[in-house]
Parts: sequence; structure tokens; C-alpha cells
Amino acid sequence: PHAGDKLLCINQTSHALMAAEFCRHWANRDFAAPVPYAPVLAGIAQHDNGWYEWELAPQLRPDGAPMDFLHGPPLAEKLALWQLGVERAAAQHPYAGLLVGWHASLLYLEGIDRMAGEELLAVRGFISAQELRIAQAAHAFARDAVLGAALRPAAVEAHTRLLQFGDNASLQVCLPRARERTLRNCPVDFRGEYTDIQMTWDDRAIHFAPWPFGVDAFSVSIHGRLLDQTSFPDERAYHAALAAAPYHQLTWRVMPG
Repeated sequence: PHAGDKLLCINQTSHALMAAEFCRHWANRDFAAPVPYAPVLAGIAQHDNGWYEWELAPQLRPDGAPMDFLHGPPLAEKLALWQLGVERAAAQHPYAGLLVGWHASLLYLEGIDRMAGEELLAVRGFISAQELRIAQAAHAFARDAVLGAALRPAAVEAHTRLLQFGDNASLQVCLPRARERTLRNCPVDFRGEYTDIQMTWDDRAIHFAPWPFGVDAFSVSIHGRLLDQTSFPDERAYHAALAAAPYHQLTWRVMPG
């Protein structure tokens, strides 16, 4: 996000950790808890870990502004980043990995009708690979009471939608986007019931209604490198500026309303 003539550069991996902060307290008398909790939260926190290597040497856009995920990289490279993230999360827990993969699949399915040619084939191949991963996990853990239930299609979808709640809430304040948003497809029971949650925010507080959390309030934060300029002549200058820039943290109090 821009702060006057300054630019706060936030890593995808940092944003993903914030997404998990939004979901850590999920569950109260009206909203069920994610099960299994630890792998689900791991998947949320790790959902953009495929960007780790890319962010060691981030790119610039043609106008000299730092590249972000909305403007690049090209589809083939981005699919490879997603697949790397799936494998990396799956190494921690198979369920975490398949949540990352299905999250990406749902994002691509939203725009698949506008794709054609090689791009469409590549995206279909990626989605098919994620469907196979889910099916293989369901077979492997069929006798596990907890994972067997979590691998039913409705549960996989609902846990992925929880990931997307955290993802969207984090992006809303990090990019930043509008000061209010209706977050759709928020899981109620992890068996197929969903609701909308209204999010409003300012520079200090974030409000959700209805309130899906089991605590009265909590805090979330995000850090990045605060740059004194918003564009650069080349990537070498950009990387040097990033390395020299101070860390800057943003914090919000999350409350009902």
C-alpha cells in the first residue's frame, strides 16, 4: 500500500500469516470450528509459500513500479508457484497442501469462462491435479475418523472457503481495497451451510458482522519494508532499496460490529 510518497512492500508470505490470524479464533455458538484445526490453520498460513523464492528477487512492472500478484508473473510461472506451494504445504501436512491447491483452483474457476487456448488447458490441468490429490488423500485416510470426515467434498470446500475468508480480509487492508466489503461463502457448519459476513475497517480497527469468533476481540498485524519511492529504474535499484528499507508494521484491533 501507498503512504503518501512512500510504499509499503508486503511479502505474500507475510500476508498469508495475517490471513491465518483472522481465522485463528474462528468458532462460537453460531459458527463451527474447523477440524482438524492445526492442518487447516497451517494451510491458511502457508497458502502463498510458493512465492518465497520469487520474493527473494522480486520483479518490476514495465512502468518501474514493484510487481504484485495482480499484475504478474505470467500464468505458467504463477501455476508453477502455486504447485510449489501445494507441495511445500503438503510436506507439513497432506490436508494443508490440498487446501492450498483447492484455494488456487477456486480462484481460477471464477474466471475460467474467459480463458482459451493454452492458458485454459494449463488451468484445467492444474485443477485436475488438485482434484486427484484430494481423491488420493480421501482414499489414504478413509479409515481415519477425523481426516476421513474432513476429506468429504463439502468439508474440503468449506475449509477452503475459510482460507478465502482470511485471504480476502487480509488483502482488503493490505492492498488496500474499499473500507467495507461483503465477504461471501463464509462457512457456518463445515457441512455445506454458508453465510455472508460484512467487513468494515479504518486505520485502527476492523469490524465483522455477524461475529464468527470465539473471543470478544483480538488484534492482527502485518509488516513490510517501507520504501521512500514508488518506482525504480531497474530491479537492481529496487532490490537495493528493499534491503536498506526499514521494517514497518500495521496493527488493527478486530471487533464485532
